[in-house]
Amino acid sequence: LHVHGAPVDWEAVLAGRGARRVDLPTYPFQHQPFWLVPAATRGTGPEAADPAEAAFWDTVENQDLAALAERLEVTGDSPLSSVLPALSQWRRRRRSRTVVDSWRYRISWQPLTGGRDTAELSGTWLLAVPGGGGEDAVVTAVSEALARHGAEVALLPVRTDETRTALAARLRPEPGATEPAGVLSLLALTDESHPDHPDLPAGLALTTLLVQALGDAGTTAPLWCATRGAVSTGRSDTPAGPRQAMVWGLGRSTALDHPDRWGGLVDLPATLDERAARRLVSLLAQGPGGEDQTAIRPSGIFVRRLTRALAPDTASPDRTWQPRGTVLITGGTGALGAHVARHLARNGADHLVLTGRRGPDAPGARELAAEIEELGAEVTLTACDLTDREQVAALLRDLPEDHHPLTAVIHAAGLPQFTPTDTLTPADLAAVVAAKATGAHHLDELLAGRDLDAFVLFSSVAAAWGSGSQAAYCAANAHLDALAEQRRARGLAATSVAWG
Repeated sequence: LHVHGAPVDWEAVLAGRGARRVDLPTYPFQHQPFWLVPAATRGTGPEAADPAEAAFWDTVENQDLAALAERLEVTGDSPLSSVLPALSQWRRRRRSRTVVDSWRYRISWQPLTGGRDTAELSGTWLLAVPGGGGEDAVVTAVSEALARHGAEVALLPVRTDETRTALAARLRPEPGATEPAGVLSLLALTDESHPDHPDLPAGLALTTLLVQALGDAGTTAPLWCATRGAVSTGRSDTPAGPRQAMVWGLGRSTALDHPDRWGGLVDLPATLDERAARRLVSLLAQGPGGEDQTAIRPSGIFVRRLTRALAPDTASPDRTWQPRGTVLITGGTGALGAHVARHLARNGADHLVLTGRRGPDAPGARELAAEIEELGAEVTLTACDLTDREQVAALLRDLPEDHHPLTAVIHAAGLPQFTPTDTLTPADLAAVVAAKATGAHHLDELLAGRDLDAFVLFSSVAAAWGSGSQAAYCAANAHLDALAEQRRARGLAATSVAWG
């Protein structure tokens, strides 16, 4: 009554209820209602309008018998007694699929609109470069671009053999010197591996070292990390580069661990012409709260967004996967791998190969194998170190091609990591990266010529939007996401699932 304008005798309504008067805030109210809205009208959950359901009822309304029979998977002359159960089954199937679809999101890239080409920089900008990279063409182009737009550029070469203490000492300003206005890192652009850890990209290790040393030196200037080809903004763009994509995973975690000294991530175009240079400067010149995950392309600046992944309105073949033949599950005796193995055994897989470092000696492995065999699938328990390419190659060679050929791979192996970025060592980084990224890389290379039904990578939401104190884990999973994009761009099966 009250919200519709009818006067209410509140003293009578609240009599005997212990109600009392309270002071309201003194600021002007924002005229925004907070009434509860029924879930059915929000348009985001499983009860929201379903395109497939709308198309179905359009088919019924148009009396399109052939299309209706195809949707219900019955013949056109089926009697009502068979059509009604088919209708019920279709409805339950669609409702279940709609619920799952309401949980599904994907990363998209959207153009950044508005005039952003007139910004200028000021003060000293540290330009962190790999080793003695001052002569590199990209370093030269970026340095000249910053200088043309007002920055005083100070090159900061960082070597893989440099200690954190030594780098922090170089970063500390001399007495009376002014704080740098910003830091731009090009460390991710090196293609080399760490000399002590071959599975660890040097760019990832150097960027981590820089983050740590800046903190040790008390530098509060915002840190921007640049990559080139680490992300793909769409089908017309080049495929994502998994090695440099790891720096994006690291950056998202760093943004949560050190928001006070974080600038952002920017992916550079293949050629840094004057227009691209102005766009880069416009991003670096942003104040707090600006876009911090961007890609510069010839057509403009693109910003990263999390969007709902809308499903097709039909159960098209590209949305369905029927397990068959042999399915390889890495980390198959772990919690996630075991759950997937049971699901595949129930749904048609003939043979499951479960791998792990300990193989049949892993806790509960033999009991899991017996359980799966009772579900009707053959099981092979195999010990395999996925970081060893020769072991992975031997594993694949030994699979039974004549009986149940390999049709799918589920990469569920990995190591957890909860270590503050400030205390990460190259060895810590290498261990987590090897468990997830290196194994996926070997599987991708060794199966590149194989026509698989599915190549599924178990990633994490930590790579999608970051997770504090999980920089290495975020980096490794970002590699998986980029690898899936790269495989699909090559026409190969790939799905990366960011669990979270």
